[in-house]
Amino acid sequence: MSEISANRRLLEHYYEECLNKGDLDAVYAKAVPEHVSHGTVAEGFEGLEHLREWVRIQRASFPDLHVTVDEWIEEGDSKIVQRFTARGSHTGEDYHGIPASGRSFEIWGIVIDHFKDGKITESWFSMDGMELAKQLGVFG
Repeated sequence: MSEISANRRLLEHYYEECLNKGDLDAVYAKAVPEHVSHGTVAEGFEGLEHLREWVRIQRASFPDLHVTVDEWIEEGDSKIVQRFTARGSHTGEDYHGIPASGRSFEIWGIVIDHFKDGKITESWFSMDGMELAKQLGVFG
């Protein structure tokens, strides 16, 4: 068994503290101020504040959100790919105009994080938004 890298430990802490427990301020120790997010929506915010607001939106809409990383792929000390499963119930705020329905969801996605000097500099996020909308009851 190989040793877990410092970057992976940082991401494990991010998933647990930020996404699963909702500690929004934990993002400040994980990413650089000029962090670039691709594939996430947090209009009106840039850099690290964009990432923090994106996490806030997820937690406000899905208070019981739990994200599990199912697979880790590391490329040297500069890139980690994560395949994740997100589960939760839409019992909080509207989610990008979708009213809370109380419905549960389970979806998977991929994140590619780039690192420099032990901090996340850029993140590429992808998940099936149509599948999430379907599970939330948008289509009936």
